[in-house]
Amino acid sequence: MEVMKVLLAALLCISQVAATCPESEQIHCGTSDSCTRIRYICDGDNDCGDYSDEESGICRAWRNEYCERGSVRCRRMGDTNCVTISRYCEISDPPCEGDLDMRLCQMLREEKLRPLEEIVLPTEESAVRRSSVEEAERFWERNSLKGQHYPAPPRLPSVLHPRRRPVPVRLLLWKGNWGEARSFCKTIGGDLLTLHDGAEKFHELVHLLREHHITTDFWVGGSLRNETEGWSWVDGAHMELGTPYWTIRSTTDCRPRTYSVGVNSTRVANEGACYHYQQAPHTPAEGHCAALNFENYFYMSDEKCLELKSPLCVHPKKI
Repeated sequence: MEVMKVLLAALLCISQVAATCPESEQIHCGTSDSCTRIRYICDGDNDCGDYSDEESGICRAWRNEYCERGSVRCRRMGDTNCVTISRYCEISDPPCEGDLDMRLCQMLREEKLRPLEEIVLPTEESAVRRSSVEEAERFWERNSLKGQHYPAPPRLPSVLHPRRRPVPVRLLLWKGNWGEARSFCKTIGGDLLTLHDGAEKFHELVHLLREHHITTDFWVGGSLRNETEGWSWVDGAHMELGTPYWTIRSTTDCRPRTYSVGVNSTRVANEGACYHYQQAPHTPAEGHCAALNFENYFYMSDEKCLELKSPLCVHPKKI
């Protein structure tokens, strides 16, 4: 009898989960059986009553700077256009390429709103893409609890002097992953270096590294935490892509290159001419943390966050 009760309860739960909303383009709310329209997600109104349609993690992925709310860029067959997130997830043969957090597609397939951190993508590759930055930071937290210590910065000439203001920078030749590197910078009162003040600081930095014959690879304070929001610095500022910051990589296969037409559309350049060089960061990204590698002449590249590199720290006070 008890077994029958358990089976009946399980069947009831399954039937409730499998129940569909009364209209198309609707999704179940997080903690109730009610539904809301997908276009109402992250519109600023508590349509579900439990705020599951305004959950902060969902909304960060639901909005982006290129398309209107609920839409995302779809690169397909040489063209790039803004499409709804629902449409992005449905298109196949070939599918869209872009920066969408694929956990949103999984949520839409499940037809229920829930925090993205609770959603597990079916492939290991997707899980790694989602969590690489966070994993590097958790790696540091686990080891710091064990009392791990790091050496003091060496006595190197380490202050940049752009025309507008000095920027104190410490070069440390010890190596760690991106999370460890950032945490070290914080222990000396600073953070990983950002380069959103303009190309002048970048030029001064590269000149400093070459002047002192530095040949190591460095972590800087940029990462890709969410593919919809794009690359950002540790202070939240958007990272500028393209020249003069990012490196180029050669590829065995050639690909056409696109250029922007208006706000939400791109076209193939030079009648589809094929090129063997692509500029970082790649889509999808090769790694989710930004680095300046000696191999790339200290141009910025997207690297795997758990690789070992030296931290490039900036701090407001002399230490």
